[in-house]
Amino acid sequence: MKERQPEEICCRICLSEEEPGNPIISPCDCIGSVKYIHLNCISEWLDSKRHKKETPYVNSYIWRGLECEICKGAYRDEVTINGKVLSLLKYVIHPNASQYMIIESVTNSTSKTIHVVNFSARNKIKVGRGGCCEVRITDVSVSRHNSTFSLIEHPPKSNNWHLGVSDERSKFGTLVFVRRPIPLSIG
Repeated sequence: MKERQPEEICCRICLSEEEPGNPIISPCDCIGSVKYIHLNCISEWLDSKRHKKETPYVNSYIWRGLECEICKGAYRDEVTINGKVLSLLKYVIHPNASQYMIIESVTNSTSKTIHVVNFSARNKIKVGRGGCCEVRITDVSVSRHNSTFSLIEHPPKSNNWHLGVSDERSKFGTLVFVRRPIPLSIG
C-alpha cells in the first residue's frame, strides 16, 4: 500500500509555492487546492478592483464585487498571520495627518467603501450625496448635505479633542453605529 503524500500547497493565481514574506492564505470559502492564494497575489487583485478619489481633506476608496469568483463567498477584510492582523484592503492615510478618522460605509452588498478623513487639513467635514460634501455617500436616503463631522478642542488649547457629529436638517436624520460604549457628561 502506497503512503499518502501531503498535499502540495500552491497559489491558485501564480501557481507558486509559499515564499518568504509572501505567505499563502485562504481568504474565502473555497475548498481543495483552489483555496490557497499568496497574500501579495490577493492584495494585487483587490487593488485592481479599487476605485479611489484622493483629496487633501478626504481619501475615498471603493472596492466593488469583493467576492471570490469561484465560491461566490465574500472576501474577508483582514487575515491573521503569525498572530498579526493584516488588512487585505489598501488605503492611504494622509502623510501630514496627525488627526484623522477612518469611516466605512456599511451596505448589504459585496462592495466596500472606506473614507479617510484628514482633520489636520480641515476640522469640519461635510457628509452627504451633494457635490459640496467632502465625504460623498450615493444613497437616496442621504440628503445633499446630511451631516457634518467636527474635531473640537475642548477646552481651547488643552489638546483634548472631541469628535462632533451634527445633523444638518436631513430628511431621515443622522445615525451613528457605535461599537462600544461612549461616556457622556451631564448637560
